[in-house]
Amino acid sequence: MADRFFPNVMPSFVTEDIQEEDKVTDDDSLMKLLSMPYTSLSKQFQRSGLDLKETIVMETWGLGGQVVHDFTLYSGNLGTALLLYKSYQVTSNENDLFLCLEIVKACDSASRASR
Repeated sequence: MADRFFPNVMPSFVTEDIQEEDKVTDDDSLMKLLSMPYTSLSKQFQRSGLDLKETIVMETWGLGGQVVHDFTLYSGNLGTALLLYKSYQVTSNENDLFLCLEIVKACDSASRASR
């Protein structure tokens, strides 16, 4: 009978040594969040996350003319506001917090017109 598996063509696991500059510092909240001792990988994750955040904000708020059609959290503009607030918690960028406030105020005024 034939073998019922595919051969593993991936290279074997290689352990990495932790360099002194890759040690976790206590003042970096992203490092604590990820619990990873490798700063270069953590910074790459952070950069990718921030790029994704910028894309989402531009698609949902920037290109739409800042008009609220759906003010719910899971499928509307309040989700974008929550994303900006979480980004502010990680990066302490006050521009994210001010844009979050602007979106929440716009959602509040849009919700007053609904039942």
